[in-house]
Amino acid sequence: MNDASHPAKGTLSVQLYTFRDAYDHDPAATIARIAGMGFRYIEPFGIGSQNRPVAERQAGTRALKALLDQHGLRVSSAHVGAPVGEQAEAVLDELELLGVQDAVISWPGEVPGFERNVMDTLEGTRHFAEALNSASLNAARRGIRLGYHNHWWEWVRLENGQWAYDELLSRLDPAVFLQLDAYWARVAGENPAALLQRLGERVRLLHLKDGPATQDAPQVPLGDGVLDNAAVIRAAPWIRWHVLEMDSTAGDVFADVSASAAWLIAAGLSDWS
Repeated sequence: MNDASHPAKGTLSVQLYTFRDAYDHDPAATIARIAGMGFRYIEPFGIGSQNRPVAERQAGTRALKALLDQHGLRVSSAHVGAPVGEQAEAVLDELELLGVQDAVISWPGEVPGFERNVMDTLEGTRHFAEALNSASLNAARRGIRLGYHNHWWEWVRLENGQWAYDELLSRLDPAVFLQLDAYWARVAGENPAALLQRLGERVRLLHLKDGPATQDAPQVPLGDGVLDNAAVIRAAPWIRWHVLEMDSTAGDVFADVSASAAWLIAAGLSDWS
């Protein structure tokens, strides 16, 4: 499957949420440090989140864009608030400002009216799929693709016997792509490589992390935990974006991310561009 549009090596990016504490303290120094590690792409979070006032969000997005431009960084994708309701156009304005083409709903709470437990029931899962389809249509009018990022909680059995994740996908418009977080899929009991082969090219981006594959334990650099991330990547050679993320770590997060990037590059699986 490797052709001009599907490079043999994935392109590294990093989820800014990984460095959220440092970014809150000193945005400029944090972006400079990420660029200094070798990254050319970044995946911001909270863009267009309707949990914050519009003016505050937009100011933050403009400031981030200036920092990215200053350090020669671009976005691979972004975790975003859903472009629905009265704020839909304001959300899309922020995405356009950053040059986002792949906008990802990172959890149900980024869609107004929904909470994390929405996929505990069949009715909730169906309503959530409808909301994502509506948001995807709005995004498409601006040439932006909308996707969904999993955690572990989508693997719950519904009243019809289906996993909530499978029920969700069966009701999503095919235009809604997937960002597979291989680690959280493993926490849920899935084999991420096999899952990728089943989902196919609907998956556009990978989230890569490592650790003991339990919900609350700190994560570790790639290669130091239980995930076979090489097998995950090799199962999906069509995916360009290899996005590193750490939700928590007992070590220095910058050193851990740098070690993960070095591991991928040394294995011939990813590169900076």
